[in-house]
Amino acid sequence: MPTATALHGIRILDLSRLLPGPFCTLILADFGAEVIKIEDPDGGDYMRSVPPLLGEDGAYFMALNRNKRSLTLNLRDPAGRDILRDLARDADVLVESYRPGVMAAMGLDYVSLRAENPRLIYASITGYGQTGPLRDRASHDVNYLALGGLLGLTGPADGLPALPGLPIADMVGALWAAVGILLALQARTRTGAGQYLDLAMADGVTALMGLPLAVMQATGQPPARGADHLSGGVARYQVYETADHRFFSVGALEPKFWQRFCAAVDRPDLLDTLWADESDQPAIIAELQALFRTRTRDKWAVLLGNADACCEPVLAVDELAADPHVLAREMLTQLVRADIGSLIQVRTPLRLSDTPDQMRTPPPRLGEHTDATLRVLELGHDDADIAHLHARGVV
Repeated sequence: MPTATALHGIRILDLSRLLPGPFCTLILADFGAEVIKIEDPDGGDYMRSVPPLLGEDGAYFMALNRNKRSLTLNLRDPAGRDILRDLARDADVLVESYRPGVMAAMGLDYVSLRAENPRLIYASITGYGQTGPLRDRASHDVNYLALGGLLGLTGPADGLPALPGLPIADMVGALWAAVGILLALQARTRTGAGQYLDLAMADGVTALMGLPLAVMQATGQPPARGADHLSGGVARYQVYETADHRFFSVGALEPKFWQRFCAAVDRPDLLDTLWADESDQPAIIAELQALFRTRTRDKWAVLLGNADACCEPVLAVDELAADPHVLAREMLTQLVRADIGSLIQVRTPLRLSDTPDQMRTPPPRLGEHTDATLRVLELGHDDADIAHLHARGVV
């Protein structure tokens, strides 16, 4: 029976806020890293106050911060910075998401902290990175998608670029940061030294653009929005509306899948469209749209469920918890926090046989572990000193 965790013994100081940094450290915490979430005493992580709320904390915060401890620390106060330096001496990783230059101005940058802990891995997650003409510019996810080229490829050919349903740049940036930290930890096993990780969310989007850039190199023309095989240009790879105004996805690109689809819907006349020109695709799409409007989504799911033709219903968020495959894969679980009750949590998709993820503790309340952390980590703070730090607003 596996009980170990992959990152047992790794201590991470998480100074990040909002989505990218917390999502990154959530992944690492799920696999056993000890994540100390360092928050400002005045409200903490901004995501705590973003509605809708679950009790006193935001639902988004609750989704991103399980398996972590919360320590409040005022980094504007020299005493708060001293405590962070003490923590960093024994930490394996530090994650921060301040604008470039902010940590250096406080004397908490990588160079300063490395002097006392050469094994420290220091990850900075920003919009545009530590270098380049845009390094100091404020932006959000839509801007990173725009400048990375992805937004311009998303949406119908005859309309505006379409906003995705999730902040892709933020979430991809978190994944890249987690990969980078794991790579640095592996390198440290050989060298004994930590290193600095400069992760730009805009770079993370650009890194996804290898396929369209390869197409441009091969054809001499950039791919047009909504025009290629995977973005809406062909009938065999589309989303269609059903009779009950829900939706069904068709991904029958390969000939064998298209043949199975045509057989399942009893339309052998559609077989020849496999070789139709691009100019014929709008008419074929319209024909299939008319076909899909003859049945409800769930009736299509029954008809095509065993056809092995790459066709699946488009589920709404409120259907995920009851989906048989989601349940079988145990992708959703629950944690209990005393002031709220049960919290739905989405697991990471990684299934390691011997060092699996673990759901240990619910998202912490602001400063919930401040006093205990200062005592347990043997930073030299007794009860009187901790009370004084509280009175000064340092913690």
